[in-house]
Amino acid sequence: MNDVQPRFLAAVHHQLDRALVDFSSHRPVLVALDFDGVLAPLIDDPTASAPLPDSVAALAQIATVEGVEVVLVSGRDAEDLAGRSGVPAGTRIIGSHGAQWARVSEEGSPEAAVIDPLELDEDQRVLLAELSRRTEEIADGVEGAWVQRKPAAVVLHTRTAGTRGVEVTEATTAGPAALDGVHTVVGKDVVEMSVLHVTKGDALLRLREQLGAEAVLYAGDDTTDEYAFATLDSGRGDVSIKVGDGDTGAAYRVDTPAEITVVLHRLLELLRAGS
Repeated sequence: MNDVQPRFLAAVHHQLDRALVDFSSHRPVLVALDFDGVLAPLIDDPTASAPLPDSVAALAQIATVEGVEVVLVSGRDAEDLAGRSGVPAGTRIIGSHGAQWARVSEEGSPEAAVIDPLELDEDQRVLLAELSRRTEEIADGVEGAWVQRKPAAVVLHTRTAGTRGVEVTEATTAGPAALDGVHTVVGKDVVEMSVLHVTKGDALLRLREQLGAEAVLYAGDDTTDEYAFATLDSGRGDVSIKVGDGDTGAAYRVDTPAEITVVLHRLLELLRAGS
């Protein structure tokens, strides 16, 4: 990618560049990113989502720098995330908002990811089935609304439901999402109801401790990413980046996934210079 510095300075604020310079002086560091809306532009059909090739290429190179660990942290199921992310084999994957931990499988493997076991007790399994049944009843017959099942959660999608999306969302938050034992997160045109109380912030703290990371960079675009932003401290060299509009606790903001591509290439340049 040519002309990184001028493109970077044209795309984002100088203060973010200074934060990246400081971040790159630390070792070890953790580079963590959400997938949808960060590596991949948001589209109506999440099953057709794909990352920007230049971002994937930058991440693959960042992962080769000594003392740098790359992880994708997403609400997606870990298997699905690994299969569509395009990142190298061995890359860490945290799916279902922190409930699933995995690594991308070697090329040729029948599974996209090697996933750590996720076990639910009997009460959680019963609750998950009830969540699925009630949410399906609400979404049934509403064009553009659909229900996704995850290993520990049920997700209502309303991106293409038009004006009825608000009605379905309200019925879900007042109904199945309000059941005892359910942890609910309302994001961009989604309501995710989990039988496990875990967040992206919990996962990021756990991984930081495991790796002994001096500094962490996290980029996200949704309300669920605010839990991760809340764990970061710019005084320690951490960098939090919000992609897109909306209120945020992140220290910095860029407008689009294309600008994240530029950020990643600038970060690669700085990490190589400091290694």
